[in-house]
Amino acid sequence: MKTLYFSSLIATFLSLGVSANVNEINVESNTSFASSTTSVEHTSGSTKSLSTATYINPTVRVDSSYSNFFVSFISGNQFCKERGHKREITGSTVKCGEDEYEYAEYDWYGSAWVSKNTGSKNQCYPLYASIKCGN
Repeated sequence: MKTLYFSSLIATFLSLGVSANVNEINVESNTSFASSTTSVEHTSGSTKSLSTATYINPTVRVDSSYSNFFVSFISGNQFCKERGHKREITGSTVKCGEDEYEYAEYDWYGSAWVSKNTGSKNQCYPLYASIKCGN
């Protein structure tokens, strides 16, 4: 009888484990990237360490689609915060966006990523080709 009780108990625990995995919530991210590299540096004689990550071709979600975003202090720091870092650090690279196209920027007052049209000024519109984030 004890064997049957323990078998039932084990089966119950296993079924609870399976149902817990089935009920996980998958939250879609507001940021995306093609690839990333991460490095951690420890300074000898110091307890401070520096952790950095570089995200290649970063994009952010505006409404229901992903878009490249303009280079700016606010947008760069927001992307890094959404990826779990403290801020953008030196080492990001820039590419040019095209005329009459919409790219994203972070609206600090509205706390959201928004689209902004470039217009037609025949110039380079600076977008992140890669962004380097750190602690």
